[in-house]
Amino acid sequence: MTSKTIKGAAVAAVLTIAGYWYWSPFLAVRQLQSAAQKKDADAFNERVDYPKLRESLKGQFAAIMGERLVKPEDAGNGFAALGAMLGLAMVNQFVDAMVRPEAVMRAMQDGQLAPKANSPSDSPAPTPPAGKPDVTAKAEPQEDKPKWAYERKGVDKLIAYASDPMKPEVPNQEKLGLVFQRSGFADWKLTEFRLPALKE
Repeated sequence: MTSKTIKGAAVAAVLTIAGYWYWSPFLAVRQLQSAAQKKDADAFNERVDYPKLRESLKGQFAAIMGERLVKPEDAGNGFAALGAMLGLAMVNQFVDAMVRPEAVMRAMQDGQLAPKANSPSDSPAPTPPAGKPDVTAKAEPQEDKPKWAYERKGVDKLIAYASDPMKPEVPNQEKLGLVFQRSGFADWKLTEFRLPALKE
């Protein structure tokens, strides 16, 4: 093997590694989406940091409650402070109950944290009479599935925004954001939910 061949192989190897490193967050997102669709909890949980997810939501809910419940005119009001403490305790319990694998899987599938409402398509299809073809079996509609837009923040963070296909003009700050962070060479995990900005 000539030195030219060795150099060419080395360059190809470097480019391959660099390409994998660059595309690794998008690959992680796809793997997470695939695991959610297949309901493969083991593969899904490998790419989710649940403690960080909970902390991200608790912080956001606490900030919202602080803005809406604790007003300047309530400074020194013991009842207002007690109400804020009780509210934070409820938020912590709510987040702990909400951030479970099945809810996070649904967020990856539907682009929202809210519980999925039952629809006619959720009901089991009727069994066709014997000897007749099953004309009710159809592919699951994809029109209501979110479209994902991506924003890289430096080399260690990727944010995936869930877009409603019927409302493509909605800005990112009004969409659910899923934050993926890198650790090691190319190990990406879902670590944060960014809630849509609440309108007054």
